[in-house]
Order: sequence, then C-alpha cells, then structure tokens
Amino acid sequence: MSYKLSNIASKERIKEFTRLDFKYPHLHKPKRKINGLKEQTINIVTMENPNEITQGIWGILPQDYNENWSKFQQIKRTLHVRKDDLKKNILFKEALHYRRCLLIVTGFYIHKIEGNTIENYLVEKNNQDPFYLAGIYNATNDGFLTCSVINIKATDEFNSLNNLYEIMPLQIPKMFKSMWLDFKTSIEDIDYLIDNPYDSGLKSQKIAT
Repeated sequence: MSYKLSNIASKERIKEFTRLDFKYPHLHKPKRKINGLKEQTINIVTMENPNEITQGIWGILPQDYNENWSKFQQIKRTLHVRKDDLKKNILFKEALHYRRCLLIVTGFYIHKIEGNTIENYLVEKNNQDPFYLAGIYNATNDGFLTCSVINIKATDEFNSLNNLYEIMPLQIPKMFKSMWLDFKTSIEDIDYLIDNPYDSGLKSQKIAT
C-alpha cells in the first residue's frame, strides 16, 4: 500500500465532521501529502480518549518502546498492518483489543502500472470531505502515540484501478465510530467490521508525482 496519506481539511472542518475538539489545536496543519517514509504526525481519535482529537506518529512502535522511530522503521515498516497479521504479530494483537483508533484523513495515494509507466492517483471523497481510517496505536515509554492503518483485501472495484496491490485501507463510517472505539465492543464485532468493509463512495483522480 502507498506510504502517503492526505489531510487538507481545516481545523474547523475536522471539528464539524468529528464533533470533537483538538487536544493540541496548534499542531494541525493541512497537508496535501503526508509522507510516511518520514516521521509524520496525523490526527487520531483513540479508545482511551474518544472525546478529543489528538496526534499520533504514523508508523506504530512497540508498546513502551524507548528508542527512536526511525531506528525501528528501518527494521520493520509499520505504516500499515494487514488484516491477517492483526492477531498474530506481537506489535498488533494486544492493540487490536485495547488500543484501536481512527485516523482522520481526506485521502490516500495509490499507484497503477499503465503500459510501461507508473501513474499516481489520489483517492478522496466527494468535496474532499474528511473520513476515518481504521487503526491501532501504542504508546512509547515517554508517552507519544504511534499508529498504523489497518489494511484489508481490496474490492474488485478498487483492484481495477489499484493493480499494484491486493489491499486497501479499511474505512470506518461515522455510524460505527463509537463501536470501534468502545472497550465494551466484543472482538467478534470488531472482526465483523473488518470483514465487512463499508462502501463509502470514494473517487480517484490521476495526479502528477
């Protein structure tokens, strides 16, 4: 999956979408391209604090990790986690139960082979509205949150465009926000959300590199 997200929404637009306030409002800056290959923060809502928007570093680290982000990412890239790894890998399985989050974005990037070239696409909603991507998070030893996007098997429609990957980010519609973030939600219900992705009408446009 691509290592780039997009969030061009203003603070006001995000607050309107989420109906939440920012914990650190001065940290939000709209970005057309959030490059996960560099240490980047992104707006998230967590199980621990579901009534506020906070910041997470994109690329999950082990819980209570005490070394730097880039050192770990050189060993294992964790911007995304595949559905099949959620319950197997030590980084993810506890977080799926106790540290789920929602990443707030307005788009994500994909790439397609067309002829003998690679074309780049930005996937967004109509009017570039914000939406949620399903994620998990851990906290470092000094309290910083780090997060990962959950990927699922791509739909046939998505695969028709996205011919380099077999996966796509999992979206969580607003109607299931509370369910995703609630400690009382059973893992069976979480599995259902993961296994039955919601079709939220994304569109794509070809962009320059």
